[in-house]
Amino acid sequence: MDTDKLDELIRRVSLFHGLEREDVAKIFSKGMTMRALKDDVVFYKGTVGNQMYIVLGGTVGVFKGDKCIAELHTGDLFGEMALVNKEPRSATVKAMESCHLFALSESTFQYLLTKRVAVQLLLNIVHTLSQRLKDTNAHSD
Repeated sequence: MDTDKLDELIRRVSLFHGLEREDVAKIFSKGMTMRALKDDVVFYKGTVGNQMYIVLGGTVGVFKGDKCIAELHTGDLFGEMALVNKEPRSATVKAMESCHLFALSESTFQYLLTKRVAVQLLLNIVHTLSQRLKDTNAHSD
């Protein structure tokens, strides 16, 4: 991946904030990119998974039943709770349009990344989860 694309990812993807270009390049070399066509399900509510995803292009919807509770776009991450706990997925995620996704597994965190990078990624995940909780609380007022 060229340096301009890496720099763009570091800017747009909150998961990569605070990381060096070389760290992001290494993460991409260890993860997997995938395509999802419109209406493809990335994962179903209730399934157990060990991967989180980053939207590299397109839009995915987060569904509880038939209701779309959130739309995620380029730079957003989802499924991160799979890296934090072993509980079943709390929602179904499907492509709202053709998407390009990056999948990062728990094993990459545990075995392939340096502790410094893994800690920064986990701090970024905690920040994302905290922001989502704050947004949810603001909507319930």
